Amino acid sequence: VNFTVEGGLDYRVNNLAICQNQCTEQSNMASSSIKQTGSCHCGEVNFTVEGKVIFNGLCHCRNCTRNRGAGPVHLMGVSPADSVKITKGEELITMYSPGPNKVLTQYFCSKCGCMVHQGPKGQPFRAVLPTTFHIENGGPDCLLPPEYVPKAHFNYENRMWDYGDDLPKFKTFPGMGPKMDNKGCVIEG
Repeated sequence: VNFTVEGGLDYRVNNLAICQNQCTEQSNMASSSIKQTGSCHCGEVNFTVEGKVIFNGLCHCRNCTRNRGAGPVHLMGVSPADSVKITKGEELITMYSPGPNKVLTQYFCSKCGCMVHQGPKGQPFRAVLPTTFHIENGGPDCLLPPEYVPKAHFNYENRMWDYGDDLPKFKTFPGMGPKMDNKGCVIEG
């Protein structure tokens, strides 16, 4: 069974790509660059990510939430498209492209199922999940550094419940749709 969200997955992916080129508001919500290591849950796939952060937020779209089994999903968009390099376990990477037009590709560890990164085909960025970063500093602390903390909510119209934080909330993506309040009411066109 396929589900369609306002315009479908193609609409969302293409508009995110357009947004990263057009939206100054988005660039204000992202740190300038990233150089980070990470791994899947079992540790058999390791990666580095290095590039310019073009978005950093909590995605509520149905693709992300259904894929991860929870929502929202914290994603950081990093350009260029080759900003993610697999340093160990490349043979364990499995690719999945959801939806009828297969516009988005998600890359998983075939052993533990952990998503390593995702990205729309032909676009100049990849989305990584800060939950996979090596930030523990040798202990159990997983507190994100301030530059990695989410800066906004995207696709807030698809939220599973209302959020009471102070982050800006966008119906779709910054520059592509209106802002919303915590209850999901449009507050800015």
